[in-house]
Amino acid sequence: MNRKNLKYLVCALAVALASQAAAEEYRVALPEVAAVLRTAGPGDRIVVENGDYRDLELKWRGAGAEGAPVRIEAATPGGVRIGGASTLRLAGRWLEIGGFDFRGGTPSKGAVVEFRCGSEVADDCRLTDCIIDGYNPARRDAAYSYVILYGRRNRVDHCTFAGKLNLGVTLIVMLNEERSQRNFHRIDHNHFAPRPVYGSNGAETIRVGTSQQAYESSNTLIEENLFERCDGEVEVVSIKSSDNVIRRNVFLESQGVLALRHGDRNLVEENLFVGHGVRNTGGIRIVNAGHRVVRNTLVGLVGERFFSALAVMNAVPNSLPNRYCLVEDVEIADNIFVDCSNIEFGTGRDLERTLAPERVTFERNTIVNRELAEPFIAIDRTDGFSFRGNRVALAKECGLKGFKNTVPMLPVLPTEAAMRADKGAARYRPAAEACESRAKTYVVRAGEDLSAVVERAEPGSTVVLADAGGDYPVGRAMTVRVPLTIRGAEGARPVVRFNGTKGDNMLTIADGGELRIEGIAFSGELEEGRALAKAGISTAAEMIRPYNLWVDNCEFADFGEGGFFAVKGTQSTFAGRVEIRNSLFRNLSGDAIHYAAERDDKGRYNADDMLIENCSFYRILGLPVNIYRGGSDESTAGPYVTVRNCNFEDCCNKERGSVMRLVGPQVLEIAGCNFSDSGRGGCSIRLDEATWEKVSIADCNFWNSGRILSMTGSAVKGPLYELEPDYADAVAFDFTQRPGSPLARKNIGTRR
Repeated sequence: MNRKNLKYLVCALAVALASQAAAEEYRVALPEVAAVLRTAGPGDRIVVENGDYRDLELKWRGAGAEGAPVRIEAATPGGVRIGGASTLRLAGRWLEIGGFDFRGGTPSKGAVVEFRCGSEVADDCRLTDCIIDGYNPARRDAAYSYVILYGRRNRVDHCTFAGKLNLGVTLIVMLNEERSQRNFHRIDHNHFAPRPVYGSNGAETIRVGTSQQAYESSNTLIEENLFERCDGEVEVVSIKSSDNVIRRNVFLESQGVLALRHGDRNLVEENLFVGHGVRNTGGIRIVNAGHRVVRNTLVGLVGERFFSALAVMNAVPNSLPNRYCLVEDVEIADNIFVDCSNIEFGTGRDLERTLAPERVTFERNTIVNRELAEPFIAIDRTDGFSFRGNRVALAKECGLKGFKNTVPMLPVLPTEAAMRADKGAARYRPAAEACESRAKTYVVRAGEDLSAVVERAEPGSTVVLADAGGDYPVGRAMTVRVPLTIRGAEGARPVVRFNGTKGDNMLTIADGGELRIEGIAFSGELEEGRALAKAGISTAAEMIRPYNLWVDNCEFADFGEGGFFAVKGTQSTFAGRVEIRNSLFRNLSGDAIHYAAERDDKGRYNADDMLIENCSFYRILGLPVNIYRGGSDESTAGPYVTVRNCNFEDCCNKERGSVMRLVGPQVLEIAGCNFSDSGRGGCSIRLDEATWEKVSIADCNFWNSGRILSMTGSAVKGPLYELEPDYADAVAFDFTQRPGSPLARKNIGTRR
């Protein structure tokens, strides 16, 4: 070390020691921190008194020094609870914030925490040992993030981010101006807790940059984080800039991938992806140039296409930065793939994405899967790949050049406890589920206030309508806010009808609600002097939480207005699963099953999994089945729709009408259905499907009914028939096929 450097080191050490010697400690309430920061200096410690603080716009500007930051800490980690409309803005240098819990709030504007305050950004600041949990608005389509990083050399570590249900990336690294580029931020040892499927683009867990900054260097380091069941959309981590490092992270059962979406020269190394066979679990997707993907371990991933264990994308010729630029000069080496279903080269190939990858080195990788015949799926040509020294153990011997058949040693996976160790705030515990011991049975007689009973029912309880065939008028919607079962007595279905003075649903699923309903008849027939029901079963106008709905052995009849639907999902609500079985829909002016409220064509939809089975539809003027996912966005894998063994008699015969309108389901099966005197003015089945979507129509009957309208012309995968149905008892609305009839012998429209 020369004398000049030694002198500098001694001076710096002297300054640090002097700062620490003079350090002060302040004990204040949370609103007083900003004032103390005006005088606090390097090494000072501001201790915030424990308590619940709400509706505060915290704006903290300060200046510490390297090795002597100004520390702002909770008196007890987790003892400072921040909620309501509270937000935090940081600016200055060398501030360290730790031990705070943001829970159950909604930002008044912007993100929960931003590393900027007004026009001033933060440099060399740190957010550590904090929790942001359940900071959600009333509506899920209101977009904001938990944390946004601006400035340079900031760190977010040992934090837990949980309970995010609304639109928006959980943590964003911004590169929108020069002072936030080449930032060298560090995001490490955090726990990104489960996030459910959102149902559209814009629900990433981490995003670094945007397509407009694709070729700017971010130099962000993302390491040693746990991404647990982060299912929001296909891109769990979305890299949209250059020169980033993503290493030694764990992706546990996350339905999505680490996407090198835009930008060049990113390094992905030593990450662990564990899928356990969960649907849509993925690994790494590669776009653009100069990347290195090395020494990663990927186990039990079953996602396809964009959700694949490894997807090397095709490109758009002369692409703009926000589309798909050529994959070239990429190294993929020393990775281990165990029981992964899809390694794809040329992913996304279509009439736009026609350029196959170039100069890709694929070497010394290990691929083990005894159910696969080949080590990878070639969607396009692979002459741009160099294969060398790869080891495989497959269902049969591999003869491809560059692949050697062997019995490799498999990796030993860490336990989940080991995966969680030193990730996130140690004090974090997921919210407890409702205890089964609270479940009760409520018996309701005809004439009693059914809505009041439903609204006060404990989570997990059952409400029994005890009078078979009894009359149960409701003057306002039965609002379900907890997991609940509503069941009719054995025998004739009890009848629920609306007799309120102002239009409402008969039954509304609100935030927190989950419903099983069995053996109920919903009558929409107008009572003199009363209002019409808006729907039989509907979601609330505003919801943040996903819900599930099961309908079995119910009847929906006599809804006399075109805009009133039997079962519907409203805009900006989302179901994880909807099952409708063994039910009758008759004499409806509106749609029977309506999950088509998202009409902005941005890829949004109202339910992830839908099963409609063994149902009959008779005299429906609207659409018996109306499901919509518009646009061409590929950030999600749903909806998954199955319509099986259903009968459609005299349904939607108006001009340009359709019995089923199914726009955009990415996985669709229609099987064993009977269409009779239906869709004559338009279609029996109207599809709007992409070439890569999995659509199957088979074993269906069309008697005096409309055609199948398909975009691809390849939807039919099995036999179709044109046979006259022979119903068991159409007068009594039993539209199952008579035993021994031609359709019954083919199991069409017949309950199995």
